[in-house]
Amino acid sequence: MKTLYPYLLAAMVLMSACRKTRYYSRSQIVPNMLTPIDANKNVAFAASFTLAWNEMKQQVGAPINNKAKAVKWMNDSPVSGDILGPKEFKRDVRIKGAEITMLVNFQRELGFDVPMQPLKEPFTFNGKAVKAFGMVDYDPEIVAETHLVYYRDEDHFVMSLDSKDKSSDIILAKGFNKGAQLHVILQQIQGAIRKGTNIKAYASLKIPVLKFQEEEHFKELEGIDFKAKGKPYKIMTARQKTLFTLDQEGARVVDSAIIEAVSTDSVEVMRPPNLVFDKPFVVLLQKKKSPFPYFMLKVENDEIMDANRE
Repeated sequence: MKTLYPYLLAAMVLMSACRKTRYYSRSQIVPNMLTPIDANKNVAFAASFTLAWNEMKQQVGAPINNKAKAVKWMNDSPVSGDILGPKEFKRDVRIKGAEITMLVNFQRELGFDVPMQPLKEPFTFNGKAVKAFGMVDYDPEIVAETHLVYYRDEDHFVMSLDSKDKSSDIILAKGFNKGAQLHVILQQIQGAIRKGTNIKAYASLKIPVLKFQEEEHFKELEGIDFKAKGKPYKIMTARQKTLFTLDQEGARVVDSAIIEAVSTDSVEVMRPPNLVFDKPFVVLLQKKKSPFPYFMLKVENDEIMDANRE
């Protein structure tokens, strides 16, 4: 089995403007979990931007006081002290005059101990043929590293996948993509996990291969003026670049309101279910026992999947 060196790299740069790169039209990155999201787009969040924002506040020695909603969402963005340990990410904060440059790096390995099976049979996501992986032929080693933690029916369930990094989990939640913010979706998933299930066995597991690559300029933050201890500052550029892949080897990440209620009543079934991620779902990467993920991806469409033309 090949050795994986996946890592999470995120950057928040507050300096001279640079060119924006767009890879997709139906996908986006948000700077925090409180920003309103597009219901029809794939949406990614990495905690690095919020950590960088909080580091900036510490460096200037005062809160970022601005009445813009985007600033309020950043200031109120929920993160916890255990989202990543102090030795698990690097920060480079430089303040020169009114210009602030900030870089935050995460490095994680989230490969599977036992690779899953690439699917050779046809698989569709929202009716589109795409490449996938999982477990079609029973493999006790794959079963041992994949755990069904909530099950209502074959359109509403949550899986927890073990990784080589024993401090982190990969969580996949199907049927929990509705919400005005990622934070709302996260709360729904957490509620389902607390509810739990008595169902542990399953007949098959099928997950589409994901490849998300996007660079986003947060225009709602660019141009923001604020004062800290009487000194003026201006955010010239705020951007984040994210590359995320999920396949049979594991997850790899490089990262330079009105709620539609979802019932969480567990329903027992007589036969082992087929766990097929063929409709919108959510990916969470988080440390064990942490209340917040350090990476979250709402998978809404096939734009970030490989078409299967075989």
